[in-house]
Amino acid sequence: MLEDKMNIMFGDDAMDLGSNDFGGMFEDTDLDKLFGESTPEPEQTPKEEEKTPVEAAETSVAQQAEPVATQSAEAQVIAEQTAPSTEKVEEKNEEAVEQPAATENAAAVTNADADKLESDEDIYASELAAAEKKETESAKSGLIKKLPIFVYGKAKDEIVDTSITFEALRLEKAEDFPELDDGENVSWKVTYGSISKNVTTPKDTTIASFKKKIEESKEFPEAIKKAKGDLKCEITPSVKAKKKGVMSAYKGLYETVDAARMSDKVISYVPSENGRLYEIRSNGVGTFIVQTRKATAFQKVRAGFIPALPKIPFSVLSEILAFFKSYITKDRITEALAYIFWSKTEERYFVHIPKQEVSKASVDTTEMPLEDERFILVMEIHSHNTMPAYFSGDDDKDEKATGLYAVVGSFDKVFPDILVRISVGGKFVEIPLEDIFDGIDGTFPEKWKDAVTIKEIKEQEEMK
Repeated sequence: MLEDKMNIMFGDDAMDLGSNDFGGMFEDTDLDKLFGESTPEPEQTPKEEEKTPVEAAETSVAQQAEPVATQSAEAQVIAEQTAPSTEKVEEKNEEAVEQPAATENAAAVTNADADKLESDEDIYASELAAAEKKETESAKSGLIKKLPIFVYGKAKDEIVDTSITFEALRLEKAEDFPELDDGENVSWKVTYGSISKNVTTPKDTTIASFKKKIEESKEFPEAIKKAKGDLKCEITPSVKAKKKGVMSAYKGLYETVDAARMSDKVISYVPSENGRLYEIRSNGVGTFIVQTRKATAFQKVRAGFIPALPKIPFSVLSEILAFFKSYITKDRITEALAYIFWSKTEERYFVHIPKQEVSKASVDTTEMPLEDERFILVMEIHSHNTMPAYFSGDDDKDEKATGLYAVVGSFDKVFPDILVRISVGGKFVEIPLEDIFDGIDGTFPEKWKDAVTIKEIKEQEEMK
């Protein structure tokens, strides 16, 4: 019965429960999980026989000596394994001898290549330096032949005669530039490419010698190399700034000759009743008086007119000309007079025709110009009909008041002649028409010029 139940639970095959095999049904790990790990029983160490004290001591000494012997044997084995053989040591020694020789050979090759490379670089640098020097010398030769240039403001002019001194050049150019007249206030500078030098002794130094000095300097070849474009030798004067209206301490202006003589000034100026200026100098010998040609202590003044109002429109002049022309007919030819006023309130010009009696050679008016603070009489203008435009003796007598005056003549031409002058207390100076009237020159479309072709100068000469 029990056997039948066991067969039902575990199968027909019988299983030895006293065995650890269990018929291969379970893995070891499964068994461990089911039953836990088995702990082997410790082996029973047989009891040693009791030793005498002498035997125990001998045994202890032997046990202590055994590890030392073991260690010595192991060390010997390791030494034998790690120690190189005699053959290998000899091979390494031979390699060590061969290696320095190979290194020396490689170094010799490297040094030879470096020497060759350095030699090539030296040759290239030498050839390049020679080429640059040749190019510089060629450029220098051309520059030596070039004339220096006088430069002052926008004015530029070649200096043909380089044998003159800088002082002589100043005197030559002072005719065109009066501010260069006073040599004490003029200094000179020479600019040659990137080189700039001041002239310390302009009275004794020639332009040619100074230019040559720069060209022969050590820095000039470098200046040629750095130059961008055309290299020029430019001679430039500079004028020291002076206080306007203030004379030097040793100069003075006096009303009379006596006042000038009593002063301690080296140079004195005295105006004369003839309108001229005189220079006075004194020393132990006496007082010297001469009419001055140039008084550099004073500002340069030119006769003329500086307007305070806008220019008169050409349309105003055109109306007046049409009015004058209306008195030139087949039946009669007379003069005429017109006034041009400026309105302060309206800020514009207008024409006023005064009451007048006219004939062919005269015009008389008893009407005084408008005496009104709102208006300014700008100009008196009259015609000479078909006669030439000029200011007559009668005009000089009538036009003594300070102002602007104009006369129109030659009306028999398509365009009449017009003269304008200023009167300063009865002293007259003619001035350009365009200084007073606007639009005299007129304008036209620029595209008109597209239709015009100018012949060459040679063709024009052939036509002559």
